[in-house]
Amino acid sequence: MSPASPASEKSPRRSARGEAARRRLMDAAIRVLDRVGVHQMRIKDVTAEAGVAAGLFYHYFKDLRQLVDEVLEEHIAEFEAVDVIEKDVGKGDWFNRLRAHYEICVRVHAEHPGIMRCIAQFSADDPAFRERWKRSFNRRLDLLVEVFPFVFPDCPLNKAQVELLVHGLSGVGKDLMTEYYIDRDPALRAVALSQEAMAEWLAALLYRGLFACNPPQSQLRHALPILTITRK
Repeated sequence: MSPASPASEKSPRRSARGEAARRRLMDAAIRVLDRVGVHQMRIKDVTAEAGVAAGLFYHYFKDLRQLVDEVLEEHIAEFEAVDVIEKDVGKGDWFNRLRAHYEICVRVHAEHPGIMRCIAQFSADDPAFRERWKRSFNRRLDLLVEVFPFVFPDCPLNKAQVELLVHGLSGVGKDLMTEYYIDRDPALRAVALSQEAMAEWLAALLYRGLFACNPPQSQLRHALPILTITRK
């Protein structure tokens, strides 16, 4: 698979009608991905889902790879939109900042498991895409590394140690979201959590790992049981 096609490659002359048709094909591809996965998806599946003639596909996309690339790129860009994700978070409000990022991760896993399964498959199979996804993920972690000295001014860790700490903690929830939303593990799903509740639980767990204390009780609506986990 080739790296995701940047949005800037789209023709500036495309009409509103053409954009609508292209959008319909991309939305159809997302539904097909969620239903059958990328390895079983065919062009005819996408055009049938979109309700358009099969030949129209090639008017907008060179092949199925380009379509999937653009769908994935769109979702990766959503993960990277820090200003949008944190627009309602106050300065210094680290718990809600973490929760805001988990909310988008949980939403995509819950509503579009095919997208996240596709990202995992392409990351395993395609070095170029794996590097693209790694850069995206690390870009978000780098933001935390950069502010770490200001959040913990008395911490003696050097930058390399901070990066090790942040990367180590960054895995909180990754496997859980995969098993809960994609693999649909019955033991885990016995705890029926809304998307909001899942994001709060994951944010609370990461907060505890990072700050070595519980998040403010006043900010919790779903994860209050975590506050009871103490060692005497």
